Amino acid sequence: MRPMLWGVLALLCGPPLLHAEPIPAYSQAVEPWADPATGDGLAPRYLRWLAKQAGLALRMEVRPLARVAEDLKSGRNALSLLTALPQRDAFALELCQPVSIRLSLLYRQSGPALAANGLKGKVVGTLRGSHSLDAFLARCGARAEPLPDMPQGMRMLRAGRLAATVCVRPGCQHALAEVSEAGDRWAELPVDDKPMAVYVSRAHPLAHDAAALARLRAACVSPEGKRVVAELLSQYD
Repeated sequence: MRPMLWGVLALLCGPPLLHAEPIPAYSQAVEPWADPATGDGLAPRYLRWLAKQAGLALRMEVRPLARVAEDLKSGRNALSLLTALPQRDAFALELCQPVSIRLSLLYRQSGPALAANGLKGKVVGTLRGSHSLDAFLARCGARAEPLPDMPQGMRMLRAGRLAATVCVRPGCQHALAEVSEAGDRWAELPVDDKPMAVYVSRAHPLAHDAAALARLRAACVSPEGKRVVAELLSQYD
């Protein structure tokens, strides 16, 4: 068979694997996005599906959120699903926004409901490496206490070391189930909804592969892509 015919058949049978080495893709070690013990979670499953549609093989890793962002800057991490933030545009390409998160502050319900104007001078738990609450806390005059995960914030809240702590959905319900004890009475102060974006590191060769980027974008915004996200959220939210 002529070489040209082989090429036509390859295109018809699916997207070719154009990158010789698997592409490093990091997921944040925050459940349900990813479980560091198993490597499984909403983000690895979604990124693996997305890469398959584009003909890309991934080397998946689960890292602390701060490490995910730092390695996205250097190119050691090529592909991630993270909160969409303007400051990431300097070092990463935003391909699409497949899902949103709901941000709130969790507090102990032992008195009047917590309000934003009651946070001045108070210490509030945030996720280390995340800037999603920066503007809100600055307006309130609160001080951020960076934490490795949501359960740690909930434990510090119970111990009286925080006035409130971050609650991100999907994920917060799992953390509450892990930490809550009999007699706990939690309440939430809604803050914001923020989109999650698929980012490609500008420092990785993938950022210069226009064809691969186009396939990733097309899969992300496709009806099938929306269905995959909805199914994953139903499992993990």
